[in-house]
Amino acid sequence: MLPKSFRGVLLVLASAVGLLAAGIWVYAAHIRTSATALIDSARRIHSTRDAEREIATWRKRSGPGFWEESDHLGGDHNYDGQIENLFLSRLGVVEPAAVTLSVTMHDGELRCITLMMTAGRRSAGAPSVWVQEWFDQDKSPHFRVGQKDKPRAAIVEFSASVPEAQRDRALALNAKCFVQFNGCKAAEDILPGIWELAAPTSGYLSPNFSNSIGMHVRLNSL
Repeated sequence: MLPKSFRGVLLVLASAVGLLAAGIWVYAAHIRTSATALIDSARRIHSTRDAEREIATWRKRSGPGFWEESDHLGGDHNYDGQIENLFLSRLGVVEPAAVTLSVTMHDGELRCITLMMTAGRRSAGAPSVWVQEWFDQDKSPHFRVGQKDKPRAAIVEFSASVPEAQRDRALALNAKCFVQFNGCKAAEDILPGIWELAAPTSGYLSPNFSNSIGMHVRLNSL
């Protein structure tokens, strides 16, 4: 039979481990909830007023430093907000994941929103999905899925005039990637049903998209 003092030490250690596990679980739930909230913000933006409201909401929720602002050639002004699971990934609990919402304004009017998620370590070729919606003067509906890097990565680009159901599916990124032990391994995991969203386009995307991609996202920590 173990000495009473030793049993006490074991009890303390077990309690500490239990508290640590509970703390990690609570934090993981918080990160997933925050990622889901940022994705939902993109889905709520249909106009300049909506964009301004979501920007203000996140400043109130996470502080004025949540949005990283930047100016670009042509007069675009970007607001980039990101949620990541860096702490959890450093603990080795899950694979790294990050979701970024970029809101692009031009002369005070909403030009486009970009929603991006990466999952896994970039050195290992992390899967990713870019989704971009345009609110410019071209009102004709268009919807394209770039499959150049299938199955690992994809780019989805469409106009604000596409049907709402199609838009909702395109913006339904999977926040489970933030807390899954084995992570998300392909674009299909990040955005279920992505390859069925539109007919193959041989990776063609509008010139507007190629000019803006890569400028809005801060992922240096992954």
